[in-house]
Amino acid sequence: MLLAIAPLALGVLVLAQPSLFLPWLAVSLGLLLALGVDTLLLPKRGSIEVIRQLPADVGVGAGFSMRLTVSNEGRMAARGRLHDIVPEALDGPREPLPFSIGGDEQESWSPEYQALDRGEHQFGDVTVEAPGPLRLMRRILRLPAAEKIAAIPGVEILRSNELILKAARDADAGITRARGIGHGGEFESLAPYVPGDPPQSVDWKAYARTGTLAVRRYIPERRRHVMLACDAGRLMGTRVGGVRKVDLALAALSRLAAAALQRGDLVGLIIFDGGVQTLIPPKAGSGQLARIVRASLGVKPAHTETAFTNAFVRMNQALGRRSLVVLATDFDNEAQGWELQRSIAQISRKHVAIVAAMRDPVFHETIAAEVNDVSDAYRQLASLTLLEERFNILARIHSMGVHTIDAEPAELTGPLLNLYGRVVTSGKL
Repeated sequence: MLLAIAPLALGVLVLAQPSLFLPWLAVSLGLLLALGVDTLLLPKRGSIEVIRQLPADVGVGAGFSMRLTVSNEGRMAARGRLHDIVPEALDGPREPLPFSIGGDEQESWSPEYQALDRGEHQFGDVTVEAPGPLRLMRRILRLPAAEKIAAIPGVEILRSNELILKAARDADAGITRARGIGHGGEFESLAPYVPGDPPQSVDWKAYARTGTLAVRRYIPERRRHVMLACDAGRLMGTRVGGVRKVDLALAALSRLAAAALQRGDLVGLIIFDGGVQTLIPPKAGSGQLARIVRASLGVKPAHTETAFTNAFVRMNQALGRRSLVVLATDFDNEAQGWELQRSIAQISRKHVAIVAAMRDPVFHETIAAEVNDVSDAYRQLASLTLLEERFNILARIHSMGVHTIDAEPAELTGPLLNLYGRVVTSGKL
């Protein structure tokens, strides 16, 4: 701007002092020459290319690296800044990237990002700002570099057999393979009768053949039906450590699905809020894990209140036999707790149920905080009241024979896998 103002100022002086015409003309021609030279030395269109490399999908809350490479196909050196628009759902650097590269050279960056929300996130084209060597002119280039990345809770388990095996080991942690006398499951063998064995377990046909009392031994059935149910309502949309509770729940359920499928079970999934978002009937096989993990990609947050009754009716219609139903949910008042209790009571008449309640860590953080004024005391009282209501609701649900877990979202996976292992080896299925 100063260079543009200088000739104008001299032009005004020329009107008053005609003798300044030649200096004014020299300055103007020199400026025009400098502008022309700087324009000629700008990077030509098509000489600069940008390549973006992204993983196809990443886990929610997991970090990933994006690689950006700018190439100079021209003969002259190029320098400038690269501007990229990062989707709001990704946490990471957003500053322009400076570059300075010679002819037929390239420069790369590998910024780290973290996906905070589930879904498909679109990177658009990039803008390159390249000034001339005299910095009088600059060229703005819009270069194609659009790419899409999918953030899916628990997707990392699809790429690692070790994670699948670890999930199966966690489900078996501290549990020996149950072989019960007179329990339900698959018949394994006959064993000599020992005083104390239930009379109904005696195999009288074997006694008729051999004259010796023997009892039937069973192992838990290998092809159990497991239905995973994830609440995606309003409360599950709140964030814990930057990640929504529903995404943490889906990641934990994905680990459980991997463990169950590894053990030969048939696994399905239902995701619901005010209505049913997706429903996958129980099936076996490695492809079922991919279907379960990727099913959450199409679920959009609606922030509606959870309707357990409708979802459980749809789920019950999809289950043709006695199954293990694992529900990940949350509630913050007695009304929601009563609806959950009524709905889970209906389910537990036919199926074995696990209710995993995802407790917000803010409750215990508030209780542990120092009290400095009356508002702090009220917050602690409110937290204690809500925790007591949760405890009473879960106690009533547990008294109906339903297995319960009350854990913070980030700590749900371990207790859930362990409880699944205990339930399936108990002979209740």
